[in-house]
Amino acid sequence: MMLKTGSSVHSKRFPYWLRQSIRPNKVIEETRDLLCSLEINTVCEAARCPNIYDCFSRQRCTFLILGNSCNRNCAFCSIRTHERLLPPDKTELLKIREAVKRLNTCNIVITSVTRDDLDDGGAGHFADCIRILRDFKPGLKIEVLVPDFLGKSDSIEDVIYAGPDVFSHNLETVPWLYSKVRPQADYGRSLDVLRLTKQLRPGIITKSGIMVGLGETRAEIYAVMKDLIEARCDVLTIGQYLKPASWCIDVVEFLEPNEFMRFSKWAEELGFKRFRCSPFTRSSYFE
Repeated sequence: MMLKTGSSVHSKRFPYWLRQSIRPNKVIEETRDLLCSLEINTVCEAARCPNIYDCFSRQRCTFLILGNSCNRNCAFCSIRTHERLLPPDKTELLKIREAVKRLNTCNIVITSVTRDDLDDGGAGHFADCIRILRDFKPGLKIEVLVPDFLGKSDSIEDVIYAGPDVFSHNLETVPWLYSKVRPQADYGRSLDVLRLTKQLRPGIITKSGIMVGLGETRAEIYAVMKDLIEARCDVLTIGQYLKPASWCIDVVEFLEPNEFMRFSKWAEELGFKRFRCSPFTRSSYFE
């Protein structure tokens, strides 16, 4: 089966390099059924990730904690926005532990919706999840992809000292697009999250990702990469923005694959320890 990823909600015609060949298989359904039976949220489904079939076929997913509704309204994201959100549910963490056990995975990614309504932004929930999984499976590699916690150093500390292997926070786009794409976020604050993380725990791996195709220039992309290096970010991902829902911002440009090769060359020259730049690269999908 040929799938034009997100074609039902795109106003632009998809170029050939964004067409995926998908073969449904039993493992995909088993993974989906397991997550459904445990009532676990994943960003794979909530954010309509184009890589969901590949990940599910390998029994991998990115766990979404703190509910499935957000109190920010980023224009690129399909996760619904609500002003009144439920308190953190600790049973959610036990369900994730059970999923990790059944999937028999050695590395996981945990992310969340943004919860500015909580005093700590949900940092304590992240920390509890890390500790529960560490107690259950000491050798498990844990990556957390966190919101900005409104820049609160105490919240960042709570997550860091719980002991994740990778601490990730996405810049998402270039500074001038923040008011359009991430109106409740701040470019400088997001950089400070990564910078503070390295100051508090120099040995931790830090990671960030950006989307392209929203109207930014190549020079602006390079400038963001330089800012990340200055903030001592170790790992970089760059992927093509694909409109996930009708209410999201439109794609301005589909960048050709050779453009991503150029980004990879820049990343190597700037000194990122690891990087992945391709149309389907996502911050929690690195294969």
